[in-house]
Amino acid sequence: MRYALKDSRLGLRNSTTRLPFRYGAATLSRCPQALLEVTIEVEGRPHRGWSGDCLPPGWFDKTPGRSYREQVADLIGSVAIARSAFAEIARKPIGFFDSWLEADRYSRTEGERRRFNPLLAGFGVSLVERAIMDALARAAGLGFSAAIRRDLFRIEPGKVHPELTGLRPADWLPDRPRESVLVRHTVGLLDPLTASEIAEEARVDDGLPQALEESIDRCGLRGFKIKLSGETDCDRDRLARIAAILDRLGERPAIVTLDGNEQFKDAWAVCSLFESLRSEPSLNRLLDRVVAIEQPLERSIALDSSHSEAIRALSAWRPVIIDESDGSSDAYPKALEVGYRGVSSKSCKGPVKSLLNAGVTWVRNDRGARTDLIMTGEDLCSVGVVPVQSDLCLVATLGLGHVERNGHYYHPGLSYLPEADRRAALAAHPDFYAEQGTIIGPAVRDGRFEIGSLRCAGFGFAVEPSFESYTSEEDWRFESLGLDDLPGPTG
Repeated sequence: MRYALKDSRLGLRNSTTRLPFRYGAATLSRCPQALLEVTIEVEGRPHRGWSGDCLPPGWFDKTPGRSYREQVADLIGSVAIARSAFAEIARKPIGFFDSWLEADRYSRTEGERRRFNPLLAGFGVSLVERAIMDALARAAGLGFSAAIRRDLFRIEPGKVHPELTGLRPADWLPDRPRESVLVRHTVGLLDPLTASEIAEEARVDDGLPQALEESIDRCGLRGFKIKLSGETDCDRDRLARIAAILDRLGERPAIVTLDGNEQFKDAWAVCSLFESLRSEPSLNRLLDRVVAIEQPLERSIALDSSHSEAIRALSAWRPVIIDESDGSSDAYPKALEVGYRGVSSKSCKGPVKSLLNAGVTWVRNDRGARTDLIMTGEDLCSVGVVPVQSDLCLVATLGLGHVERNGHYYHPGLSYLPEADRRAALAAHPDFYAEQGTIIGPAVRDGRFEIGSLRCAGFGFAVEPSFESYTSEEDWRFESLGLDDLPGPTG
């Protein structure tokens, strides 16, 4: 299907977390939620599509001293570059994949000129590509998964990864998208682990669980993503406390991933940490449940071959995967050469890249005959409706069995949206949302998200967002967040 891009507009709407989320050196408390709307033309008829994301501090760019104000401006700038690129390339009808190749190439070149790192430069492309894919799927009356399998977007993997020449995503994707997925609950560095450690004045009285043990009891959690600080003693002590809570699960199946969030500058130091952890008997059951170690090394050194021996040594125990280092199309193959054994999927890095990385994983696993390499689904503190549902739709299409989710825990559900939008989302997706206390939000039931209703036309959301409730990028001001603009990754 060929399309022409006729218009695009970006809106922002502020959201406040119910709990502060600390990951690595950053803490998220307030942020703008971005919504992009595109209008395309297919065979003379207009169609709209949407995409959205949180603009968080200290994830896309972790440059010391770079303020959150500057980071948000850079993220909006990345989107502007991509919008301009797609607008020029798709002035006349063109196939989606051809337009993506050209826009991605241009945006990365321009981003490099502006000193954007690859992850930041790719963000704008990801936001535009998602909105266009949504519009094209709606135009065809197809859900995202069906659109991929029917080759609506004409993705030619061999143009990016020669080892995939002659293949299409349908060759490695499951025949049907998942309708249910296990949730890996994020355990942030500031999160209370037990109810007893929450001071009365810090208790959030909104009907949702706050401590880890409460979330396990209420939601039946069996999957966890635990943030590491990079401080050996602190990590060992906190993991021991978490392990004691998870021991209550008994022999019930559970999975754990450990996230380094780029907190280490030496791969052997990472190995040393895990040697220390593995020597602690109290951690045995928790470590037996670990299925992946995510991005321990800072991205500027993570793919350096000098770290290969240590990465291979640690990956021999559990797969070490990249996340923040996955900023360009060639990053994953480079990581595999160093000794990493997998990669994360995040829609903010682009669904096309996730689909192609899944293909590389499949091919190098002898076309699915082995499981040496893995792909995991990770979160950008995604909230409903558009960001979290489109990302879960991508996860379902890839056939991933578990996914990190935290937007429903740190944010008060859909509370940042107008009441009418919240009610419409609940009505259209009753398997995914529920009224919980005072909040309408994603509902974890028996440790899982039910997502069958995301198989609707478009990229996983049946409710068209009310763009008019957002502030235009021209009128939005950083000061509206009410944050001190301090240097460093806080927000």
